[in-house]
Amino acid sequence: MNNVLCLSVFLALVYFRELTWDFSAEVLVICIVCIAMGAFASFRTTFPLWTCFLAYFLYPFSLVLVYVLDYVLGWS
Repeated sequence: MNNVLCLSVFLALVYFRELTWDFSAEVLVICIVCIAMGAFASFRTTFPLWTCFLAYFLYPFSLVLVYVLDYVLGWS
């Protein structure tokens, strides 16, 4: 929730001040990670130990995904 709130405030500042935006890949990865963890957390009330490995895996996955989007696909 904190990531989504801060991102929306930041996007509003960029929009209202008419700044240039070159971070579409990073924002997309943030949204993917937030949706993945939010969807997983919305179906459970208690979390077994293996769920922490899923959350830890999302960090290197997000770094690789940003690299692929920026440098392999050329999307910024």
